Amino acid sequence: MAEPIIIYEKRDPHTAIIRLNRPESKNAINRELHRALDDAWKTAKADDDVWTIILTGSADSFCAGGDLKENLASARGQLQGPRFGNRTYSNIRDLELNKPIIAAINGFAVGGGFSLALNCDIRYCVPTSKFGCSEVRWSHLAAWPSYVCTLPLGWAFWFAFTGQMVDAETAFRLGLVQKISEPDKLIDDCLELCKMINQNGRLIAAHTKEYIYKLLYEIQGWEEGFKLHREYYAHLRQSKDYDEGSAAFAEKRKPEFSAAYYDKKDKPPGVP
Repeated sequence: MAEPIIIYEKRDPHTAIIRLNRPESKNAINRELHRALDDAWKTAKADDDVWTIILTGSADSFCAGGDLKENLASARGQLQGPRFGNRTYSNIRDLELNKPIIAAINGFAVGGGFSLALNCDIRYCVPTSKFGCSEVRWSHLAAWPSYVCTLPLGWAFWFAFTGQMVDAETAFRLGLVQKISEPDKLIDDCLELCKMINQNGRLIAAHTKEYIYKLLYEIQGWEEGFKLHREYYAHLRQSKDYDEGSAAFAEKRKPEFSAAYYDKKDKPPGVP
Protein backbone atom coordinates (compact mmCIF):
# COMPACT_ATOMS: atom_id res chain seq x y z
CA MET A 1 0.00 0.00 0.00
CA ALA A 2 1.43 3.36 -1.07
CA GLU A 3 2.06 6.01 1.56
CA PRO A 4 -0.25 9.05 1.52
CA ILE A 5 1.05 12.05 -0.37
CA ILE A 6 0.23 14.23 2.66
CA ILE A 7 0.75 12.97 6.20
CA TYR A 8 -1.52 14.77 8.67
CA GLU A 9 -1.25 14.27 12.41
CA LYS A 10 -2.27 16.07 15.59
CA ARG A 11 0.00 16.69 18.57
CA ASP A 12 0.22 18.27 22.00
CA PRO A 13 -2.97 18.56 21.88
CA HIS A 14 -3.62 21.74 19.85
CA THR A 15 -1.05 21.42 17.04
CA ALA A 16 -1.43 19.79 13.62
CA ILE A 17 1.60 18.67 11.58
CA ILE A 18 1.21 18.66 7.79
CA ARG A 19 4.01 16.79 6.02
CA LEU A 20 4.55 16.90 2.25
CA ASN A 21 5.35 13.33 1.23
CA ARG A 22 6.82 13.04 -2.28
CA PRO A 23 10.44 12.34 -1.25
CA GLU A 24 11.35 10.89 -4.65
CA SER A 25 10.66 14.36 -6.16
CA LYS A 26 11.97 16.43 -3.22
CA ASN A 27 8.31 17.09 -2.36
CA ALA A 28 7.71 19.00 -5.61
CA ILE A 29 4.04 19.92 -5.92
CA ASN A 30 2.09 18.15 -8.64
CA ARG A 31 -1.69 18.15 -9.04
CA GLU A 32 -2.23 15.32 -6.60
CA LEU A 33 -0.13 16.94 -3.88
CA HIS A 34 -1.77 20.31 -4.54
CA ARG A 35 -5.24 18.84 -3.95
CA ALA A 36 -4.11 16.96 -0.85
CA LEU A 37 -2.41 20.03 0.63
CA ASP A 38 -5.49 22.14 -0.04
CA ASP A 39 -7.59 19.56 1.79
CA ALA A 40 -5.13 19.51 4.71
CA TRP A 41 -5.33 23.30 5.13
CA LYS A 42 -9.12 23.11 5.12
CA THR A 43 -9.10 20.27 7.66
CA ALA A 44 -6.86 22.24 10.00
CA LYS A 45 -8.97 25.37 9.58
CA ALA A 46 -12.22 23.55 10.37
CA ASP A 47 -10.88 21.80 13.49
CA ASP A 48 -11.49 24.03 16.50
CA ASP A 49 -9.08 21.88 18.51
CA VAL A 50 -6.18 22.86 16.20
CA TRP A 51 -4.70 26.20 17.28
CA THR A 52 -1.30 26.05 15.55
CA ILE A 53 0.06 24.25 12.47
CA ILE A 54 3.52 22.97 11.49
CA LEU A 55 4.30 22.49 7.79
CA THR A 56 7.28 20.31 6.87
CA GLY A 57 8.57 17.89 4.23
CA SER A 58 9.58 14.25 4.21
CA ALA A 59 13.17 12.94 3.85
CA ASP A 60 15.75 15.70 3.37
CA SER A 61 13.69 18.33 1.50
CA PHE A 62 11.02 20.84 2.45
CA CYS A 63 9.67 21.54 -1.04
CA ALA A 64 11.27 21.91 -4.47
CA GLY A 65 8.37 24.01 -5.78
CA GLY A 66 6.15 23.04 -8.68
CA ASP A 67 6.65 19.81 -10.59
CA LEU A 68 8.12 21.24 -13.80
CA LYS A 69 7.83 17.94 -15.69
CA GLU A 70 4.09 17.93 -15.04
CA ASN A 71 3.87 21.64 -15.89
CA LEU A 72 5.57 21.00 -19.23
CA ALA A 73 3.27 18.08 -20.03
CA SER A 74 0.28 20.30 -19.26
CA ALA A 75 1.61 23.13 -21.43
CA ARG A 76 2.05 20.69 -24.34
CA GLY A 77 -1.47 19.36 -23.98
CA GLN A 78 -0.28 15.97 -22.80
CA LEU A 79 -2.02 16.31 -19.45
CA GLN A 80 -5.71 17.05 -19.30
CA GLY A 81 -7.54 19.11 -16.70
CA PRO A 82 -7.03 22.55 -15.15
CA ARG A 83 -3.62 23.65 -13.93
CA PHE A 84 -3.45 24.69 -10.29
CA GLY A 85 -1.16 27.64 -11.06
CA ASN A 86 0.08 29.70 -8.14
CA ARG A 87 -2.77 29.00 -5.74
CA THR A 88 -0.89 26.25 -3.89
CA TYR A 89 1.54 28.81 -2.55
CA SER A 90 -0.97 31.53 -1.76
CA ASN A 91 -3.98 29.56 -0.56
CA ILE A 92 -2.81 29.78 3.06
CA ARG A 93 -3.82 33.44 2.83
CA ASP A 94 -6.74 32.82 0.45
CA LEU A 95 -8.33 30.51 3.02
CA GLU A 96 -8.07 33.18 5.73
CA LEU A 97 -6.41 30.59 7.92
CA ASN A 98 -6.04 32.59 11.12
CA LYS A 99 -4.00 29.98 12.99
CA PRO A 100 -0.22 30.51 13.35
CA ILE A 101 1.70 28.38 10.82
CA ILE A 102 5.30 27.34 11.49
CA ALA A 103 7.47 26.12 8.61
CA ALA A 104 9.83 23.35 9.73
CA ILE A 105 12.26 23.57 6.81
CA ASN A 106 14.13 20.29 6.82
CA GLY A 107 16.18 20.85 3.65
CA PHE A 108 15.71 22.54 0.28
CA ALA A 109 13.03 25.26 0.03
CA VAL A 110 13.42 26.45 -3.54
CA GLY A 111 11.20 27.84 -6.28
CA GLY A 112 7.59 27.73 -5.21
CA GLY A 113 8.73 25.85 -2.10
CA PHE A 114 10.58 29.01 -1.06
CA SER A 115 7.39 31.00 -1.46
CA LEU A 116 5.45 28.34 0.44
CA ALA A 117 7.87 28.75 3.35
CA LEU A 118 7.62 32.55 3.18
CA ASN A 119 3.83 32.33 3.31
CA CYS A 120 4.11 30.66 6.71
CA ASP A 121 4.27 32.96 9.73
CA ILE A 122 7.51 31.73 11.37
CA ARG A 123 10.30 29.60 9.92
CA TYR A 124 12.73 27.19 11.60
CA CYS A 125 15.29 25.28 9.54
CA VAL A 126 18.20 22.84 9.77
CA PRO A 127 21.89 23.65 9.08
CA THR A 128 21.74 22.06 5.62
CA SER A 129 18.68 24.03 4.46
CA LYS A 130 18.96 26.01 1.22
CA PHE A 131 16.70 28.82 0.02
CA GLY A 132 16.18 30.41 -3.38
CA CYS A 133 13.77 31.15 -6.21
CA SER A 134 15.33 28.99 -8.89
CA GLU A 135 12.38 29.38 -11.27
CA VAL A 136 13.80 32.65 -12.66
CA ARG A 137 16.57 30.57 -14.27
CA TRP A 138 13.89 28.86 -16.40
CA SER A 139 12.11 32.11 -17.34
CA HIS A 140 9.37 31.70 -14.72
CA LEU A 141 8.27 34.77 -12.75
CA ALA A 142 9.42 34.46 -9.15
CA ALA A 143 8.64 37.77 -7.45
CA TRP A 144 5.84 36.51 -5.20
CA PRO A 145 4.12 39.00 -2.85
CA SER A 146 5.52 36.97 0.06
CA TYR A 147 9.07 37.96 -1.01
CA VAL A 148 8.36 41.68 -0.77
CA CYS A 149 6.44 41.39 2.50
CA THR A 150 9.01 39.13 4.22
CA LEU A 151 12.43 40.16 2.86
CA PRO A 152 14.28 43.48 2.68
CA LEU A 153 13.57 44.90 -0.79
CA GLY A 154 17.16 44.56 -2.01
CA TRP A 155 17.18 40.87 -1.08
CA ALA A 156 13.77 40.31 -2.66
CA PHE A 157 15.25 41.67 -5.91
CA TRP A 158 18.45 39.64 -5.45
CA PHE A 159 16.53 36.38 -5.12
CA ALA A 160 14.08 37.19 -7.93
CA PHE A 161 16.76 38.42 -10.36
CA THR A 162 19.51 35.86 -9.80
CA GLY A 163 17.83 32.54 -8.99
CA GLN A 164 20.70 31.83 -6.61
CA MET A 165 20.41 30.09 -3.25
CA VAL A 166 21.56 31.00 0.27
CA ASP A 167 22.42 28.70 3.15
CA ALA A 168 20.85 28.48 6.60
CA GLU A 169 23.27 30.90 8.28
CA THR A 170 22.66 33.57 5.65
CA ALA A 171 18.91 33.00 5.91
CA PHE A 172 19.14 33.48 9.68
CA ARG A 173 21.11 36.72 9.31
CA LEU A 174 18.49 38.01 6.86
CA GLY A 175 15.71 37.24 9.33
CA LEU A 176 14.27 34.79 6.82
CA VAL A 177 14.36 32.07 9.50
CA GLN A 178 14.06 32.56 13.24
CA LYS A 179 15.99 29.49 14.42
CA ILE A 180 18.43 26.88 13.11
CA SER A 181 17.76 23.51 14.74
CA GLU A 182 19.58 20.22 14.56
CA PRO A 183 17.74 17.79 12.22
CA ASP A 184 16.61 15.48 15.03
CA LYS A 185 15.33 18.46 17.06
CA LEU A 186 13.57 20.46 14.33
CA ILE A 187 10.02 19.20 14.90
CA ASP A 188 10.45 19.21 18.69
CA ASP A 189 11.66 22.82 18.57
CA CYS A 190 8.67 23.77 16.43
CA LEU A 191 6.31 21.95 18.81
CA GLU A 192 7.86 23.84 21.73
CA LEU A 193 7.22 27.11 19.88
CA CYS A 194 3.62 26.07 19.24
CA LYS A 195 3.23 25.25 22.93
CA MET A 196 4.39 28.77 23.83
CA ILE A 197 1.91 30.26 21.36
CA ASN A 198 -0.95 28.01 22.44
CA GLN A 199 -0.56 28.81 26.12
CA ASN A 200 -1.66 32.37 25.34
CA GLY A 201 -4.98 31.11 23.99
CA ARG A 202 -6.36 30.72 20.49
CA LEU A 203 -8.27 34.00 20.36
CA ILE A 204 -5.33 36.38 20.83
CA ALA A 205 -3.18 34.50 18.29
CA ALA A 206 -5.95 34.55 15.70
CA HIS A 207 -6.67 38.26 16.20
CA THR A 208 -2.98 39.13 16.13
CA LYS A 209 -2.39 37.24 12.87
CA GLU A 210 -5.46 38.75 11.17
CA TYR A 211 -4.54 42.24 12.32
CA ILE A 212 -0.90 42.07 11.18
CA TYR A 213 -1.78 40.75 7.72
CA LYS A 214 -4.47 43.38 7.27
CA LEU A 215 -1.84 46.01 8.09
CA LEU A 216 0.49 44.50 5.49
CA TYR A 217 -1.96 43.94 2.64
CA GLU A 218 -5.07 46.06 3.14
CA ILE A 219 -4.55 49.07 5.35
CA GLN A 220 -3.10 52.34 4.06
CA GLY A 221 -1.98 55.00 6.47
CA TRP A 222 -1.23 55.31 10.17
CA GLU A 223 -4.73 56.38 11.19
CA GLU A 224 -6.41 53.44 9.45
CA GLY A 225 -4.01 51.11 11.22
CA PHE A 226 -4.92 52.56 14.61
CA LYS A 227 -8.62 52.35 13.77
CA LEU A 228 -8.28 48.66 12.94
CA HIS A 229 -6.33 48.09 16.16
CA ARG A 230 -9.12 49.68 18.18
CA GLU A 231 -11.72 47.47 16.49
CA TYR A 232 -9.83 44.26 17.24
CA TYR A 233 -9.05 45.32 20.78
CA ALA A 234 -12.69 46.26 21.43
CA HIS A 235 -13.70 42.76 20.38
CA LEU A 236 -11.05 41.14 22.56
CA ARG A 237 -12.26 43.08 25.59
CA GLN A 238 -15.65 41.36 25.23
CA SER A 239 -14.18 37.86 25.26
CA LYS A 240 -13.94 35.40 28.13
CA ASP A 241 -10.21 35.07 27.47
CA TYR A 242 -9.65 38.78 28.07
CA ASP A 243 -11.37 38.62 31.45
CA GLU A 244 -9.59 35.38 32.36
CA GLY A 245 -6.18 36.82 31.46
CA SER A 246 -6.79 39.92 33.56
CA ALA A 247 -7.99 37.84 36.52
CA ALA A 248 -5.05 35.44 36.29
CA PHE A 249 -2.57 38.33 36.28
CA ALA A 250 -4.22 39.94 39.31
CA GLU A 251 -4.43 36.62 41.16
CA LYS A 252 -0.88 35.58 40.21
CA ARG A 253 -1.89 32.28 38.63
CA LYS A 254 -1.70 30.61 35.23
CA PRO A 255 -4.65 31.56 32.99
CA GLU A 256 -7.04 28.92 31.66
CA PHE A 257 -8.07 30.12 28.22
CA SER A 258 -11.09 28.90 26.30
CA ALA A 259 -10.86 26.90 23.08
CA ALA A 260 -13.65 29.04 21.66
CA TYR A 261 -12.59 31.46 18.94
CA TYR A 262 -15.43 33.95 19.40
CA ASP A 263 -17.54 34.42 22.47
CA LYS A 264 -19.82 37.08 20.95
CA LYS A 265 -21.61 37.45 17.62
CA ASP A 266 -20.05 40.80 16.80
CA LYS A 267 -16.74 40.41 14.97
CA PRO A 268 -14.05 42.71 13.61
CA PRO A 269 -14.56 43.75 9.95
CA GLY A 270 -13.70 41.04 7.45
CA VAL A 271 -13.55 38.22 10.00
CA PRO A 272 -15.39 35.13 8.69
